[in-house]
Order: sequence, then structure tokens, then C-alpha cells
Amino acid sequence: MNGIAPGWKRLHNYNDAANGRIWIIWDDNWYDFQLINSTAQMIHCQVKERSKGFQFNLSVIYGFNTIEQRKSLWTDLNRMGQNVISPWLIIGDFNAILSPKDRQAGAPVNESEIRDFAECVKTMGMHELQWKGSYYTWSNKQKGNARVLSRIDRAFGNDEWMDKWGHVILEYGNPGVSDHSTMQLVLLQSNQHVRASFKFFNIWVEHESFLGLVEQVWKKEKDRDAMKKVWNKLKALQPVLKQLNRKEFKYISNQIEEARNELGDIQYQLCHQAKDELVAKEKELLIKLEKWSLIEESALRQKARAK
Repeated sequence: MNGIAPGWKRLHNYNDAANGRIWIIWDDNWYDFQLINSTAQMIHCQVKERSKGFQFNLSVIYGFNTIEQRKSLWTDLNRMGQNVISPWLIIGDFNAILSPKDRQAGAPVNESEIRDFAECVKTMGMHELQWKGSYYTWSNKQKGNARVLSRIDRAFGNDEWMDKWGHVILEYGNPGVSDHSTMQLVLLQSNQHVRASFKFFNIWVEHESFLGLVEQVWKKEKDRDAMKKVWNKLKALQPVLKQLNRKEFKYISNQIEEARNELGDIQYQLCHQAKDELVAKEKELLIKLEKWSLIEESALRQKARAK
């Protein structure tokens, strides 16, 4: 429990749940988290970003497995909703679905499974965040007709959140080795031009031809003055790296989308026939999707810092 890096802090609900079902870990240099309420199914806190001072309420959810056990979660959320006037983000594993289409295969969805969750969302006036990626966020990892997919992980914002950060989307990965998909919030960048003499993306360094391209440019003499020589070499390197970016990294989103679509087709086939080659293909696509997702995440993180 104490093995976190210096400068990082944590919140958990061990006092409310024997296994500490929810953990929140953050870099205290950047954010200030103040606990407001904690239960066995939720941690509710206020978050303040230190550099610019913006703040919002955050509720992280991990719902119980049964309808009756989850009733207290909906009660707690409704009660808190009467007092929250600042931007509010609710995110997590609700262990509940909102509509019949949220489950593929398995037992038929009945109205009692949906009612409490749907009424809570409606009463609070919450809006589901925009999302991309796999629709189903949970899988029982079985094969053939025994395979069940569900959408039980979600994120919601109140009116104040949507007014301020409605451009933020939730990105779902496909359920991989674990039964749940990964979730991450992605801030969409505008198309505004950034004035910079040279933009450099860290992901270029990992490409096998990067060092060779830099070496070819750097060997050429550009000027006798040392500083001007460096400037000229950087200027000459810019179109070379731009070409590398266009060729290898410009269509990362397309690569991810193609992998997701192909993975969806394979997983659909697995629901009907558990062939070994389909299982192997699913594994191959999950590895490919993870690779391109990490590349995209690295690029987006760097753009966000620059922004």
C-alpha cells in the first residue's frame, strides 16, 4: 500500500470495502484531490489543477454485482446531485447496463436490470460523454456461444461539465487479457496552427530509420558559423522528418480504426464458432491495437503538454 512514487498521493475506500475496491492515484505536483465522500461503491472528491486553478468534482464508481446491492449507489448519487453546482465527472464500472443493446448474448435483458440506473441518470440530468472505440467494455473471455459481451463501463458529465469540457471524449480499448477494456479521457486538439520553427514528436525516435535519416542530414556542411550550422541542419531535417511522419504516423487513427473493425469482426465470428485460427487472430489484433494505441497516446500527450 505504500509503494507509490515520491510526489504521488492516493485515495482508496478500504475503510468502506474490505478489499479496497477503488484506488485513485495522482501526481500532487499537478493536482490537488480533496475527499468529499467515500462508500463501498464510490469515491467522490474535488479536483483542482494547480497551475491554472480549474476545478471539478469527480466520482469514481465500482458498482456491486447485484441489483439490490447497487440500490445504495443510485441513492448516494441522487443525493449528491442535489448539492453539486460545479462541473462533475462520474466515471467507472457501474456493473449495470442502460439498454438491452448493452449486452450481446448471454441471458436476455429484463427491465429490472435497467430501471434503477436509467432513472438515476435521468433524475440527475447527466449526459454520457462522447466516446470512441469498442462499444462493449466487458467480456467473459469465453468461446463460441458461451461468449458474452456487455457495456458496463461509462462516463457521465453534468451540464456544467459539458459546457466547459464537452470536447473531451472517452476512449475505450477492446477487452484484452483482462475482462475489462481500458478507458482514457482524450482532449481533442483544435486545428489551430501553432507557430513553431520546429515541432518534434518523440514517437519518431522509435522508428527504425530515424537515426539514419538524422545522420544523413547532419553529415552535410551547412555553414561555418557553429550556431548557424545547427540552425541550418535543423531546417534541413524538418522536411525529412515531416515525410517520415506522413509515411508512417500520419494515419495512426486509421490504423487503430481498421484494427478495431477487424477485431470486432473476429470477435463476432468467435461468438458463433470458436476456431483456433480465430483465437490466434484475435490475439494478433489485440497486440497490434495496443501498439498503435500507445503510439497515438504518446503523440496526444505531447500535443497536450505543448498546448
